Amino acid sequence: MLGARRGHREVVEFLISKGADVSLVDVHGNNFLHWACCGGDVEMVKFILSQKMADINSRGVSNMTPVMWAAYRGHSEVVEFLMCEGADVSLVDVNGNNILHWACEGGDAQIVKFVLSLDKMDIDARNEKGQTAADFARLWGHHKVVDVLVSRCAQ
Repeated sequence: MLGARRGHREVVEFLISKGADVSLVDVHGNNFLHWACCGGDVEMVKFILSQKMADINSRGVSNMTPVMWAAYRGHSEVVEFLMCEGADVSLVDVNGNNILHWACEGGDAQIVKFVLSLDKMDIDARNEKGQTAADFARLWGHHKVVDVLVSRCAQ
């Protein structure tokens, strides 16, 4: 998992060739793909998906999906790849946060713009506490992200 997070494909391939169990999850329920998405190496993510090592919509800690992790960590290339490969952006975590919430908490305006460009998200969707993605951006002080959301009529 650490090799996947750091993008060490040769190490990962070697460990797999020696019988490493890629179906394992950490104590929080995160798998190999979650860790690769946290690290942001799109080639590692492509490799994992090509080898059918993990479900693209698998749930980890707090029911977060790999694409949520990539959005939160600001890895736009990984987010775009996962979405093109069929990641389900309608999923929410245990608290009702969707990918737009996570992208806004992460603060990457490019990812927020990309997610919104797909026209699959309710820009004013609320989590279980009644918070919108714009509320997250404001809370974390991501002014550029707030500007993007407001320009698209977010509350």
